[in-house]
Parts: sequence; C-alpha cells; structure tokens
Amino acid sequence: MNRVAACLFVSVLLLTAAPLRGQAPASRQPDDRFKADLLLIVAHPDDDTLAGTYLAKVLEEGKRVAVVYGTSGDSGGNQLGPERAASLGVIRQIEGRRGLATLGISNVWFLSGHDTPGQDPVRSLANWDHGRVLAEAVRLVRLTRPEVILTWLPMQVAGENHGDHQAASVIAIEAFDLAGDPTAFPEQLAAPTQMFESLLEGLRPWQPKKIYFMSDAIDTRFMDGHGPSYSVTATSRTGAKYWEYAYHQLQSHVTQYRAELDQLAAADPATREKMVTEAPPGDALLNPLRFIRGRSLVGGNPIGDVFEGVAAAPAAFDAPRPNRDGTTGGVALGLGGPWAFYHRFWQAHGIAELGAIDLHEIGPVNGGATVRVPLIVVNHTSATQQVSVTSRLPEGWREQPRPATLTVQAHDEVEFTSGLIVQTPAKGGAVDVVYELAGAAPLTVRLVVTPGGNPLPQ
Repeated sequence: MNRVAACLFVSVLLLTAAPLRGQAPASRQPDDRFKADLLLIVAHPDDDTLAGTYLAKVLEEGKRVAVVYGTSGDSGGNQLGPERAASLGVIRQIEGRRGLATLGISNVWFLSGHDTPGQDPVRSLANWDHGRVLAEAVRLVRLTRPEVILTWLPMQVAGENHGDHQAASVIAIEAFDLAGDPTAFPEQLAAPTQMFESLLEGLRPWQPKKIYFMSDAIDTRFMDGHGPSYSVTATSRTGAKYWEYAYHQLQSHVTQYRAELDQLAAADPATREKMVTEAPPGDALLNPLRFIRGRSLVGGNPIGDVFEGVAAAPAAFDAPRPNRDGTTGGVALGLGGPWAFYHRFWQAHGIAELGAIDLHEIGPVNGGATVRVPLIVVNHTSATQQVSVTSRLPEGWREQPRPATLTVQAHDEVEFTSGLIVQTPAKGGAVDVVYELAGAAPLTVRLVVTPGGNPLPQ
C-alpha cells in the first residue's frame, strides 16, 4: 500500500469511528413517509387478502396503511413452477407486494420468520426465533407509528387455524405493549454516536392506541358483540364492491391459487361474486368481516368503528394491566397446549375480551382420524393430589389407552393427551366430548367433523 492509499484508509477509519460532534440530523422529526394509521401484521403473503376489503375501505377514507409479514411463505407447494423453500419465499415476497400494490399499499416489510406447518403457535414461535422476530416487529412499529394494529386472532378456532397466524398475533400484541416502552430494546432508541452508525438506531418509543383481531374460523359469529364488522359486498366510493379489491389482491398469489384463479377468471361477474363470497366456510371471504377489539387506550364502544376515538396526538406509554383468572384453590381441568398458553397470555397482556369468549373447539377433522386433545390438570392446593380424568364420548367413538390416575404435586400442573378415534356423524358437524374430574367443573371440547377431505394437522 502506497503512502496516499494508506492515508486515505486511515482517514476513512477515523471518519467511521468519529463521534457526531454536535452535528444535527437533516430532520429531528421521524420520517413521515412511513407513518401509518393502520398497521396490518400477518404471517404469510396472501393472509392480507382476508383484510383486503377493509383495507380498501380505510384507504378510500384517506388513511395510511402499512403491512408486516412474519414470514415469506417459504414452504408448501407451488402451483406455477418448480421453485421451493427459499426460492419460493422470494417469489412470494413479490406476490405479496404486487397484491398490496393493487390497493395502493407500498410500505411492506417481511420479518425473518419461516413458514411452519401445523397449528401450534409455540412451535411456530420457536421456528421463527421468537426474540429476534419480536425485536424486528417492535422496530417496525416504532418506524411506522401506527394508531391501530390489526392482526390475526390469538386463539384456537375450528378453521384453517395455522400456527403461524397465531404466532403473528402473539408478536403483534407483544410489539403493541413494548414499542412504547423506553426501556424495551433500548438500542433501537439510543441516539447515534458515530458518523457511520451500525448499532444505535435513533428511533423513538411509540404507543399504538388500539389493537384488533380477525379470524379465519369456519364460523365467525362468536365474534359478534366483541368488535365491529364490515360488509364485503357493500359498494365502495369508486363503484366497485369491496370483495373485488380482495379478488384483485388474490390474483397476484399465483403460486398458491392458480387453479382457483383460473376458475374465477372463467366465470361471469355474478358467478364470480358468488364463488368468492359464498364458497364453503373457511374457503372464501367472510361476510361480514368481523373483528374483535383486543385493547383500546382511548376507550369507546367495542363494536364501534376501528378508528373511533383515535386522535392525532400521540398516546403515552401504557403498560398492560394483567387480568386475574379468579382461581383461588382446588384442582382445575382444562385444555392444555396452545389453549393453556393463551389463557396465560391473555391475562398477562390484559386482553379480557378473549377470556370471555374462550372457545374449546378443534377442527375440522375427518371421520376415522385420530385427534390428540391436550389436557391439563392444575393443582392450586398445598397438598399432592391423586386425580382421575374420565371421558364421555359420542356413540362409536373410542379413546386410546392413557394412565388411569395422575399425581399432581402441590401448586403444580400435569399435562397429558387424550387420543380420540373420530367417527363421522351422518351429516358431519360439531360433536361434543366431555372430560370430568372429581371436584372440578367438567370440560366440554367441541370437535368439528367433516364428511370428507383432508383433516388439518392437530
């Protein structure tokens, strides 16, 4: 290295490490190009189409919308080409961006999670690297400064019920509670100290005002009274019906819906509307599109409009106030697995609305399938308990062998699995299984059984 090159090299090093020395940034205000009134946080490219009818509505009202995907959809099949895994993921990123561009949404980000088959949100969070993805989500909430967050429902339902959907809602709720906390991820908030800063980000805390949940359940009537609802067949200000916006979004997702899109394209307009809005439950847009209000820092009626009470002034940080389940003693029987996790999660994050709903349903499942029902016995007493859980099954159903008695230590819990051999009812539909434990309230689990098709993984 000659003398001139060496001097230049040393100068660059010194400049890179040099303190800012009082130099002010071009603007002390956050970058307004990324400000969002509504931030949609979902799991996969195409999840946004369920909300597309509502996104079109708020956009025509002049609201700003941004979208965060938890994964790139880097799993599953490809209806268009041979690409799979990471290559499929980068294709689906483009499909997601193109779909949202039909609505006029350009602020779109992807977290570093990976598509996870199954219906267990805890497995999805593990595959996503929960802590890393949460930090990424908090960063984007602080960058976009949303008034309202819309995400998937953090609850097990009979429907598609993808574990990634629920993981996205867990991340969204945690980000809602942490983005305004000046002690959470402080490296994102610390002011830059060097000219070429690579560690300290200079963001500001931001507290969203409301969070709402949507669901892909087979039947969303359980959401009535817990949040607002919006028609997907109403006519927008442009003269188009809201479902048409979601249809245009869907046309970009060819790797997932090529066959369905070909059928829709070949149909006349009236038939196409019926195919989109009246298909079997779980396979189409839901009408009306129902939301559940998770938390509101500005009060208002739970079934009022999403933006009711939202003002321009920033909200102060509001730490969640944990709910209490009211349990004081005895031995309790409940659903384990994700259901048990969610009970604790809702309580920790002050989401009382979901505890009031508390569905105990699984499905859809096929006749002949083996369904694994996770159960948990919680001992709230100060003495070890020997307990026995019995089951009352529908006619023709069988339960796989399991221990006759369980030992549950004081102030401890034991989780176990009930394996059910499902028999199909004559017309399909919901079937109840009842589990009983002496001294505890009986637990009724509803299984939604379909006459045919492939059961979802349990």
